[in-house]
Amino acid sequence: MKRLKLVTGIALLFILGVLVGATGTKFYLERQYPRLRDPKARKAFFMERLSKELNLTQDQKIKIGEIVEQIELKRREYSLQKRAEIDRLIDGMKKDLDNDQQKKLDAMREHYRKRRKAQEEGQSSL
Repeated sequence: MKRLKLVTGIALLFILGVLVGATGTKFYLERQYPRLRDPKARKAFFMERLSKELNLTQDQKIKIGEIVEQIELKRREYSLQKRAEIDRLIDGMKKDLDNDQQKKLDAMREHYRKRRKAQEEGQSSL
């Protein structure tokens, strides 16, 4: 019995440590790097970092800035493609659900769409 309590205690301590660490990391990153969520701020952050680390000249900054802009556009396109692919997979789930479950799934998806849209609008206003 004592051994079971010890193992259970250690397991709970480990799980609690993981949860606290993950939560702490999330808050740290959100506070430390909020600008990485906004595309314009992300570009400025990377340009600042590249300029500092690589000691770029003004001409290089202009050329590299154009490339960073292209990377951001490709990243956005990739994200939209993957989102469409995920939507198709979720639609495929519906065939295995009854009508009530399908309605709940649709409500969940709408909730997350609204949340994502609100986040994107918040990003553009930064």
